[in-house]
Amino acid sequence: MALPAQAQVNVSLDRYSIAPADTVQLTLEVDQRAAQRPDFSPLTRDFHFLGSKQMTVSSHSNGNNQYTTRWRVLLRPRHSGELQIPPLQINNEQSTPLLLSVAGDKSSTAAINRDSFLESNVDTSELYINSQLLYSQRLYHRAELPPMANFSEPLIEHANTIALGETNRYSTQLKGETYQVIEKNYAIFPEQTGQLTIPAATFSAGPGIAELQSEAFSIDVLPQANQKKKGYWLPSSQVSITDNWQRPDTITPATPITRQITISATGLPAAALPALMPLRNELASIEVTDVSLSQEYSSKGVISSRTETILITPLERGEITLPEIRIPWWNITKDRAEQSIINPIILRVEAGSKLTSGQTQAAEATPPLTSEITATDGSALSSSKTVVTSAHEDLNQQTVPAQPAPDNSHFLIWLLTAIAVISALGWLYSYAALRRLKQQLDTDGSQTVEEEVELSAILPQHFSDDDDFNYDAAELLKVELAERDAFQAALSACEQNMALEARLLMLEWGRQFWPEIEINSSIDLSDICNSKTLDLLLIDMENHIDGTETDYWSGDLLAEALDKIREKQLSKRFELS
Repeated sequence: MALPAQAQVNVSLDRYSIAPADTVQLTLEVDQRAAQRPDFSPLTRDFHFLGSKQMTVSSHSNGNNQYTTRWRVLLRPRHSGELQIPPLQINNEQSTPLLLSVAGDKSSTAAINRDSFLESNVDTSELYINSQLLYSQRLYHRAELPPMANFSEPLIEHANTIALGETNRYSTQLKGETYQVIEKNYAIFPEQTGQLTIPAATFSAGPGIAELQSEAFSIDVLPQANQKKKGYWLPSSQVSITDNWQRPDTITPATPITRQITISATGLPAAALPALMPLRNELASIEVTDVSLSQEYSSKGVISSRTETILITPLERGEITLPEIRIPWWNITKDRAEQSIINPIILRVEAGSKLTSGQTQAAEATPPLTSEITATDGSALSSSKTVVTSAHEDLNQQTVPAQPAPDNSHFLIWLLTAIAVISALGWLYSYAALRRLKQQLDTDGSQTVEEEVELSAILPQHFSDDDDFNYDAAELLKVELAERDAFQAALSACEQNMALEARLLMLEWGRQFWPEIEINSSIDLSDICNSKTLDLLLIDMENHIDGTETDYWSGDLLAEALDKIREKQLSKRFELS
């Protein structure tokens, strides 16, 4: 289908006068979604074609969606002179030609005939916020550098700059001369939208010697793309998930199972990777025992990973359903939303008694390709590794297009109803169980004073000696696990930056931790904790929920504050016991 008019195909250069060794960036724009890639072959007559990048920019105005498809092409001239950017064909239209002036041999030779010169490069002039920009500095020199020589480091405001490994040193040939090269490479992650300025790199050989200076760069930083599935923002060229297991063939209550989940991303720092494993389950205790972050550096920039080691302990016989893990991310290469997924897993727990550490065997086990994992009888242990990744080039990798977000109102109604029902049933069950235990223990007097003191410390204060109750370890363990699971669920919501879910789960944890106090809002929780830090964090959370604050909410500080408050409260209870 032809474009409406030729005037809607626009081309421009970032510079119109360069030296022969420089690069120039050509931008071609079409004010709609393009049906096909432009034909760039006419450029190769006068230029080296160094690569291209496509991006679709969308905007909403007067009730209409408007789209612009943009190509960025990096070129280096084959010779000096007045070079023409020829008309480029896209669909049935052509762009207008442009002229580029490339300095002649005289000025070029004068620059290269010096003992040293400095150049710098970026891989793009436009990118999304928090995505990776590759920046390099190269010093070419023929003479030995003096001891006081100094190579500047990039100081860039509103950006996270990471040096990519050690400084590279090598030799190269230019105009028949051998030059020694000192090369430094960086990954830059802009932290706000608008114009990002990379100042000129400088090299000083010492006092009284003129400095060498490269060009400065101005980079356009775009806001987050419009993702249908809301959540964290992960702009990357590739994201993958690895799922490893260690468990016995036969799963029984109290038998520990180890799961290790790793998310890897190209072009993101490790600190930007999200938490993975949901920690709330009615039939199992789930605990993250270790979180490991790592970063590696290559020609593609930063390659990072986050590995979570999770201990799953079944509490009773039945089927434990571990929900799917769905990681939405933005493919900056194809400029579209994608998701990496681990399917739901079912663990079948057979009847049996609690095993001691000497009886527990652990080994790697293979989850089937289906979403159900069934433990069967037998002594042999098997091992495997399940990988789900979003790279399209690998047929074994799985990429799922972003799905429309569900109706939030139905989800909230379901979540509130579920919390209310679970809380009511839980306290009715606890009350009945404790009454039965009191009657039983009053007759046999089997529990020691030492056990009462130790276990009462982990309970809320109204469950201590004031009610003249006695408990056994099994029932106390259930109460403790219920509170811990609720707390872990609240922390997980905070770490995944889900403000509304964090508030609901945080209040549910508060009701379990202080059951003698009525907690219906963040204000109630703030009054109990008496923490100014928590007060400010709760106000910030509420402002994001009601829309007063429209920027991105980060819950890591709230999670840290809640963890400190809980730890302090538990310490007090142990002292009182």
